[in-house]
Order: sequence, then C-alpha cells, then structure tokens
Amino acid sequence: MTMTTTLRLAAFAIDCPDPRALAEFYGRLLGWEEIDDSEADEGWIELVDPAGGARLAFQRDPGYRPPTWPSRDVPQMMHLDIRVRTLAEGHEQAIAAGATLLPQPSDHPDAKWRVYADPAGHPFCMCAGED
Repeated sequence: MTMTTTLRLAAFAIDCPDPRALAEFYGRLLGWEEIDDSEADEGWIELVDPAGGARLAFQRDPGYRPPTWPSRDVPQMMHLDIRVRTLAEGHEQAIAAGATLLPQPSDHPDAKWRVYADPAGHPFCMCAGED
C-alpha cells in the first residue's frame, strides 16, 4: 500500500486533573522549558519538545482517577519511557522534578529501568542505557 500523505505525530495527550501543573512537572523532568500558551485554555496545554519532536499535551479530565499500578484496579492506559544514562541519574532527576518512586516489579529486580509516578499518578519509567 502506497501512502500519499506523510503522517507525523503532533502530540501525545495525557488526561489529568490539572493540565498546567502536569505540564510544568514534565517540563522540569525533561528540561523542556517552553509551554505553548497560544492554544492553551483551562482544559488543554502543550509542552514543546525543543528538539522538534511530538509535543506532550495535557487535557483536563474532571473524572480522572489515577492508575493504581502495579494493581490493575485502575489500570494504566499509557506510560512514558524516558532514556537516561544511569538509573542513579534518572532517579535523581525524577525525584527532583517531583516524581514518586513506585515498587520495582518482583519479576524484574535487576532491570535497567525503574518505575515512578508523576504528580497525577501516571506511571513512567526511567530506562538506563544508550539510545
């Protein structure tokens, strides 16, 4: 099948109770300083990737319930993997930005990744190693 249209991911949207607060958290975590206020309102905001990649968008959900990972009572619908050189470096950055360390899965005690929760409760992983 031949595609005549070039598709490009524009944004990855994350539901949350407070879009600006979560955008600011991920800005601190990733070192992305620009929040695009041109399209923002109380229910939507976008964090700009300085390298030109897809943006992270944050959308207010008044009924938002945080995932209960590792329990499946309220399953995670997505998670982000963030590449770091070392787990120690990733841990320091995550905690400094305001993340919470979550339990390491018992079936992966020596994994080269650690699981954290953002302030809205979404799990994300810091993954050690080169791209």
